[in-house]
Amino acid sequence: MVATLGGAGSIGVRAARKGDEPALAALSSALGYRADAVRIERRLSVLAAGVDDVVFVAVTESAEVVGFVHVAERRLLVSEPFVELEGLIVAAAARRRGVAGLLIAAAERWALGRRVGELRVRARLERDVADLVYRRRGFELEKKQRVFSKRLEGSGATDLPS
Repeated sequence: MVATLGGAGSIGVRAARKGDEPALAALSSALGYRADAVRIERRLSVLAAGVDDVVFVAVTESAEVVGFVHVAERRLLVSEPFVELEGLIVAAAARRRGVAGLLIAAAERWALGRRVGELRVRARLERDVADLVYRRRGFELEKKQRVFSKRLEGSGATDLPS
């Protein structure tokens, strides 16, 4: 375990592992992301094969996965390296119990372990709760931006974003 939230109904944090896929898919789907256990298994195996990504899960004493954070180190030509929260989702029933804070703390420790001193996150403008969660944990709004995407026909990709 990376960290534990004490008290009744303790919650711990550990790296995601085989068998977590159905819970990760359910959490992702609850926020509207196109995910099922098969896709999550494929994506997780690709991430696990590299060294720049990690997925931490929050688990109850009964081993129920109630949240996750996907963290990735990014290196860009125009900036120093940073670690980005690529996804942070907590089950509705586990919210307001400090789970997001535990997951963010795990991300911070991972970044510091890699000697990276900046943590970034992108949040959809319509997700006001996310804004509050991040600001309470010391994040500051740096900029607002638009995200454009283009589907590439003929790529052979079976997992295009929705």
